[in-house]
Amino acid sequence: MTSDEARTGERRFPGFLVATTPTVAIPLPFFTDVLPNIRNLEELHVTLAVFRQASEGGGLDAPLAERAIFRDRLLRQALHREGSPREPRDRIAGGLDLAVARGTLLRFTATAGRRQQSWYYVNTAVNRAAVSAMAEGLAPPPAVLWDEEIAPRIQVDRPNLFRLYEQNIGPLTPLLADRMIHAMEEYPVDWIEEAIEESVAYNKRSWRYIQRILEQWMAQGRAGRES
Repeated sequence: MTSDEARTGERRFPGFLVATTPTVAIPLPFFTDVLPNIRNLEELHVTLAVFRQASEGGGLDAPLAERAIFRDRLLRQALHREGSPREPRDRIAGGLDLAVARGTLLRFTATAGRRQQSWYYVNTAVNRAAVSAMAEGLAPPPAVLWDEEIAPRIQVDRPNLFRLYEQNIGPLTPLLADRMIHAMEEYPVDWIEEAIEESVAYNKRSWRYIQRILEQWMAQGRAGRES
């Protein structure tokens, strides 16, 4: 162990054993179209963890339970803040929201009786068609989604902020979605939620007004609020 390793408690990676080490399948467009636009560490870690879990669990067409993502040991280790007693769950949830908003992942809920669970697919043409067919009742959900002998009802799910915007401000265009993704990378989610609520309270229902609120809070702080 070198002096730097002793000081930081981290060992230098010895290198890959290409001939014997298992590999993870990641589509090339992730590196060319998605990765250059990711600026949020949580989103990057979550997305890579989903690719790893998918490869370990049957491939990119395999659905992943949200609870399994939250419990992922390596992901939790990566997103745990040193010295903080808080669980990394919120950071994982934020990364998932960003990945869904960007279109890297598909999220849907499976409801059987009173039990509702969130699931994810890597966003591929095959998986988009599968989720759509399940949601419309044209195809049965995979067995892993069933609750014993009860077939679940499938519903496509989107980031909470997208739903909140559409419910209170108006339709979400692709350009607005891109702007919201950038805001989610720059500001805490609860800031954006409160900014939307404030825009509604003052009847200033536009993303431009919401953006001005966020910029003002960033520059001057949020009076009476915890940051």
